Amino acid sequence: MAKLIPPFESIEQDALPNSERRVLQHLNDLDFPGLEVYFSLPLVREKKQGTFRSEADFILFHPNYGILVWEVKGGGISHRDNQWYSQNNRGTYPIKDPVKQADGAISDIITRIKRNAREGLLLPIGRNLVFPDTVAQDVILPLGLLREDIIDYHGLKNLDQAALIEQFKRWPQQNSLPIAKADATFIRDKVLNPTFHLAPAIEARVDQIETTLVQLTNQQVWALELLRFVPRLTITGGAGTGKTLLARQKARDLATDGKKVLALCFNKALASHIHDALEDADDIVDGSITASSFHDFARDLIERAGLPWSPPDAAEEKPGFYEETVPTLLADAGTKLQPGYDALLVDEAQDFHPLWWMALDSVMAPEAQVILFADPSQNLYGRDFEIPSDVFSGMLPYPFQLMHNCRNSLEIAQWLNNRFAYASVPAPHLPAANEPVKEHHWKHIDEQAAQLTKAWSQLKDRGIKADQLAILSPYRPENSGGIRALQEAFPDDKFVVSTISAYKGLQIPFVFLVDMDTGSFASREDLWYVGATRATVGLQTFSKLEKN
Repeated sequence: MAKLIPPFESIEQDALPNSERRVLQHLNDLDFPGLEVYFSLPLVREKKQGTFRSEADFILFHPNYGILVWEVKGGGISHRDNQWYSQNNRGTYPIKDPVKQADGAISDIITRIKRNAREGLLLPIGRNLVFPDTVAQDVILPLGLLREDIIDYHGLKNLDQAALIEQFKRWPQQNSLPIAKADATFIRDKVLNPTFHLAPAIEARVDQIETTLVQLTNQQVWALELLRFVPRLTITGGAGTGKTLLARQKARDLATDGKKVLALCFNKALASHIHDALEDADDIVDGSITASSFHDFARDLIERAGLPWSPPDAAEEKPGFYEETVPTLLADAGTKLQPGYDALLVDEAQDFHPLWWMALDSVMAPEAQVILFADPSQNLYGRDFEIPSDVFSGMLPYPFQLMHNCRNSLEIAQWLNNRFAYASVPAPHLPAANEPVKEHHWKHIDEQAAQLTKAWSQLKDRGIKADQLAILSPYRPENSGGIRALQEAFPDDKFVVSTISAYKGLQIPFVFLVDMDTGSFASREDLWYVGATRATVGLQTFSKLEKN
């Protein structure tokens, strides 16, 4: 069988587009010993203009055959006037050039190999465009693209080991195969699947530090002032730059002016937090605030319009329902009920599917204010964020960028800044923790349990309460060795427990990141980044050591 990285069972299937999910399922089932399939691999390209980040949908590697980069596009696919388009039940819309995306990924891989490999390491590296919803028959393709480059519905359905080998054999450098075992290890460990270890910190003066962190930076004050004059704007910034704080404050300001405000996000936990923070606003303002997750809001409006809300039971059908059917129903409900919101505020807008913007436009008043808050670096769901200026007329096509971290203590902010190229610069007012950063490493799962028991006992002895600590894991709580170990050791302590993904957008004084580096998924840089930035005062990480 092919080896999928990250493991198939660790990938959140419901969050994937139908097209990627079907390709993923086929490759997971493919009988091809020695084949490694890397899914949703982040890439970095350094140019004179700066550092550019992208993503390869699939990278296939076999020491005997080489590397293939697959770019997947769903729906109907068309190309005219040098522009690519995708078509679904909502219509036709432009998409990124899949040829350029795949060729860019190939360039990134070659650059990484040349930078770190032994001199003269060569192997075939090619590409395929995978259009699983189409039948590519009797088509005239643009320059630079052959019919053999495309894997359509039938090509994917009939793809077996022999057919895939033929795809590998199409590309140059066949005489360099098979590559040596040492070179295969290099490709695997230094290019496609490197591992790393990061570190945490801890602080004690919780009330004093969090009071200081609530203060607005000058840049946040400028952003609020700018929003008075620019009605449709995207504000971007790294974790901790105060996007959620600004969203709440702007919602209150608009409601105070008598506006009907819709405040949305994707994550249910973050939606609950925003709702609770704004709960008292309706009692003191002339307008109103509706705070919800996108899907909870959509369901409420759809059912009030008398339309069916019928999620499918089959797991493979759920992504299509939540990404495509729901916005279609929401648009119909908006047209029927015409709620006419005066303002739309979206936190963590990078989590929103492009189709959702068109549906939300149907529930807004014609001249409604639209403010989006996004951090493209926290792209856990694989949706490349683009400002929807084509949907919301008059929206600026470029963002206002928040630069300063004002959530974390100085030690945590400096640690983040040193280890993540995209982390925000520490704000000048950040308080110091006055305690060194701590890292915990373990080889066996029982060692992590012992480390966690000791770490929590020390915090508890210093007066930290269980509800001030979040235990965050790449895995669901029932599958997390670290979470289960602490709950068994301290059954009466009510910690906050969550996956890192589900806790995105929230914050808490202390965070234990557990089960890290226990596999490719648990070693993802974006998971480390999102998890670590949740802590305002103290952070400790617990990661597995590599085997020698």
